[in-house]
Amino acid sequence: MTITTKHRYALPRGYQLQEYRIQSILGHGKFGITYLAYNIKLNCQVALKEYFPSDLVIRENSYRVQPKSQQDKNNFTWGLGRFFQEGQILAAFQHPNIVRVLRYFKAQNTAYIVMEYEQGQSLSTVLKNGGTVAEAFIMIILPPLLEGLQALHEAGFWHQDIRPDHIYLRDKDYSPVLLDFGAARYVLGQRRRRVTTNVAPGYAPFEQYQTKGHQGPWTDIYALGAVLYRAISGEIPVDAPKRIHAIKLRHQADPLPPAIQIGRQSYSKRLLQSVDWALRLAVKDRPQTVRQWAKVLLPSQPKALNLNKSPIYSVKRFGMVLTGVIVAIGLNVGYVFYTEQRMAQLQRQQLSESQKLQQHAAREKAVLQQTLEKTQQQLKQVQITIETKQKHLTQLQSEKAELHKILKTAQWQFKQAQTAKEKLEAKLPGNVFRDYLPDGSLGPEMVWIAAGRFRMGDIYGRGEDNEQPVHWVSVDSFAMGRYEVTFTEYDHFAIATDREKPSDEGWGRGNRPVINVSWYDATAYAVWLSQQTGQKYRLPNEAEWEYAARAKTVTQSGRRNEIESKREHCEDCGIRDDKKTALVGSFAVNPLGLYDMAGNVREWTCSEYQEKYSGKEQRCITRQNSTRYRVERGGSWLHQSRDGRVSARYWSNPKNRYTNVGFRIVRGIGQ
Repeated sequence: MTITTKHRYALPRGYQLQEYRIQSILGHGKFGITYLAYNIKLNCQVALKEYFPSDLVIRENSYRVQPKSQQDKNNFTWGLGRFFQEGQILAAFQHPNIVRVLRYFKAQNTAYIVMEYEQGQSLSTVLKNGGTVAEAFIMIILPPLLEGLQALHEAGFWHQDIRPDHIYLRDKDYSPVLLDFGAARYVLGQRRRRVTTNVAPGYAPFEQYQTKGHQGPWTDIYALGAVLYRAISGEIPVDAPKRIHAIKLRHQADPLPPAIQIGRQSYSKRLLQSVDWALRLAVKDRPQTVRQWAKVLLPSQPKALNLNKSPIYSVKRFGMVLTGVIVAIGLNVGYVFYTEQRMAQLQRQQLSESQKLQQHAAREKAVLQQTLEKTQQQLKQVQITIETKQKHLTQLQSEKAELHKILKTAQWQFKQAQTAKEKLEAKLPGNVFRDYLPDGSLGPEMVWIAAGRFRMGDIYGRGEDNEQPVHWVSVDSFAMGRYEVTFTEYDHFAIATDREKPSDEGWGRGNRPVINVSWYDATAYAVWLSQQTGQKYRLPNEAEWEYAARAKTVTQSGRRNEIESKREHCEDCGIRDDKKTALVGSFAVNPLGLYDMAGNVREWTCSEYQEKYSGKEQRCITRQNSTRYRVERGGSWLHQSRDGRVSARYWSNPKNRYTNVGFRIVRGIGQ
């Protein structure tokens, strides 16, 4: 066995426990520690297994084992009885492939099992780093394992923890030994309702994950089948609960690839099918006994397995002393004879398998040599083809580079033409256009407005103080929405960005101006539209809005005369349906081609509100998350015509939403 690292609670090296002196640690787990010890009376090494469930106990300075709490004491005492019972069970067996227990005893408030110690290594060491083994090797170690397991089952016991770590291979002849029975761990896990911590993932069948799972020989058969799967595939099988979850709950295929699929190139069909049979999830679908499994797995070795008749082993029984002595002598003589015969048989099998492997290797070598020569010829043809293709590819790449230059020149010329076209369009006030969105739909109708200079503010002195001072403002050319943004246009944005649609108050959506939107909602729409079209849309600043509303007039309504000012949608404009919004474009257009600048709904601007004009009216607020008031412009269905003057200014918190406030958008030249 391989000596492992230290354990913080292990007995120290040199410690004397009765006639056993501790030399090192052979292994440890959650339920016990196994030491390499020296028997000072018999002058031999032994393996000494100590019951030490680390979740329940600690070791005092006196090296006595003590439970951590009263509840832990109850569980520890209960498990101790099962551990001691395990020692009694194993001591009743003398089989070459089941670990031999020499004695068991109690000391230091716990229990110990003394076992034979032989030089060797675990199967997990042989298979480390994803390794596999040949079928010939499997057929050497598998028959004795099945014999030992059958003997155990016929005595009414199950191993319950078969895995590569617990299959030990002797150095002298590679004969296998089953170690470390899991019964005591499993029943203690059942008592503590933590079964999943006591099984080996990948090697334990589904019934071992249940506190009342129906276990039997089929449980050990599943585990040994999983060991064979690991030896064939190099991978630990998928956990049984994960397989159940995929098949039963998610209605998917079994996530464990069949052995017959992954090993068909290197292993016999009989072996692979037997492994898949053992790994069936349902108990009833697996072999029910080792004998049943072995008849399919090893049909040519029924005598070697000695499975047609149950072997008799020296089981300790209380009875007459004389009868016991006679039986013990007979069994020991039989055991020696059986071992010699078995060793001779294994050696013959190994020699036969070795010869077969050599013959198979020679045939394989000849086939590979022929394949290599043919492949080299094919490779030469492929190299010639590659050279021809490479020349053609070089020519195509040269042509591609030339075409790329032509394309770049054409793209530059197109961009120049597009820029010139936009500049030309910008010089044609009143020209209407719409940008395309990626889904093929069109954005809002926009009207180009020429640059100009105007007097901003309350020219006639009939307004409010915040409309002062009157001052001259110059405005660059820009495009403005012909109408206020409609529900149809805003709902397109809301659906695309998974945003909640605003309420229409039951008045209808479609081409009515969108209402119940905050300044932040309006700004988000402009940002989205910019991303969709590749242009730069935004809300108008105050100066742009008033310039467009005045439309090169000096009236208070932005009309050529005040009589036309009544041709808007407001509270006292004489409209029959004046208690809600109207469809956009329902009333007369202003001289610049814009609708509803003095009615229907007020409109958000991008400017920060100041009580007196200070220059902020000519730009957008830079800190969009600022809570400062934003400016609203224009009249609405809720207010009188006087409130729709082109110079009238209103302000609101950017978070607020109203039934009489919407917005329209602008786009700069060359954008």
